[in-house]
Amino acid sequence: MPTRNFLLIAFLSLIFQFKVNGQQLSPDATISILTCNPGEEVYSMYGHTAIHVTDPSSGINAVFNYGVFSFDQPNFFYRFAKGQTDYMMIGERFRSWLPQYEEEKRSVYEQVLNLSLEGKNKLFQALAENAKVENREYRYNFFMDNCATRVRDMIERNSVDPIKFPDHQTTESYRQLIKQYHHSFRWIDLGIDLLVGKKAEETVSSYGQMFLPDYLKDQFANAQITIDGKPQPLVLETKTLLEYPNSKQNYDLPWPAIVFGILFLVVAAISVWEFLRKRNTDWLDYSLMGITGVAGLIIGWFTLFSEHPAMSPNYNLLWAFPLNIFFAFAWRVKNWRTKTRLYFWLIGALLLLSFVIGQQFNPAVYFIILILLVRVAVNLLPEKK
Repeated sequence: MPTRNFLLIAFLSLIFQFKVNGQQLSPDATISILTCNPGEEVYSMYGHTAIHVTDPSSGINAVFNYGVFSFDQPNFFYRFAKGQTDYMMIGERFRSWLPQYEEEKRSVYEQVLNLSLEGKNKLFQALAENAKVENREYRYNFFMDNCATRVRDMIERNSVDPIKFPDHQTTESYRQLIKQYHHSFRWIDLGIDLLVGKKAEETVSSYGQMFLPDYLKDQFANAQITIDGKPQPLVLETKTLLEYPNSKQNYDLPWPAIVFGILFLVVAAISVWEFLRKRNTDWLDYSLMGITGVAGLIIGWFTLFSEHPAMSPNYNLLWAFPLNIFFAFAWRVKNWRTKTRLYFWLIGALLLLSFVIGQQFNPAVYFIILILLVRVAVNLLPEKK
């Protein structure tokens, strides 16, 4: 949720709260899931999910939204990095919720749920209770506890009648799932791949895939609810409220891989020229070791201190080795070269290990590894007499 709307939404939610507290839904009421396509902003690139409650008899037409946050919260970026981001659930009027997606040209789909009147009322009261100021905040976890999983969990816990979701065999990992949404965010994709570690390679169950709104929509479309002992479709009807081209399909050139691929060719050419002409390009080693060492310190901080569950272990630290920053200074002392040259054996071993460790790296990272291997080879080859 954009920060510019946060204060207005918070204010409107207080007014809304007075209206829904203690109300009972009539038999004409419907409860639906709203699924919104990905947007052009980074925070909206995976789409969004919310719950829609309508009751013509009482005039209720409300959206319960678990995706509200504000950049103005104290230490927001530091807390986000540490995995301590607090989101909140807010109830708002549907007529104020939908126009923002129309303005952003994002499709919105509505799935009307097949719930009994008792189930609708139980779910509605649970949502109204959750939307209270003292209850609305929760600790956001992208893979396990987000705006989509909260919708699923609230419906599953309060539907009264048992819900059964499809349990098909899956082969996709967390990383493979989220990468489907990164085509228009190539540099963000690189940053995510640098920080998200080996645990993101784990296969996700069909139930777990519902952390993504599109997958939640598909799972609900195929789910069943048992009412009076009879299995029935959980979704009665699917409506298209807004229809625009899906920004997820807007492919962009893989710029990080292109940039680092060109850089690899440049470094390889300089290294060959250096070896054939018996010249030294120590500045190149200082730069590469220093940059990868700093990158290692940053990645290492996230690995050690972030509460995000997929940050550790992170084998990007095999090429972004934190000790490289200290070696960059030691390598400048030419009297130490006989001993410090041995460090390149360690770097070479770590780089080769990174190819078989089982963590998928960003395509750009493989070019970085090749760049470092070229410099390792140049520094370990016997000097030409």
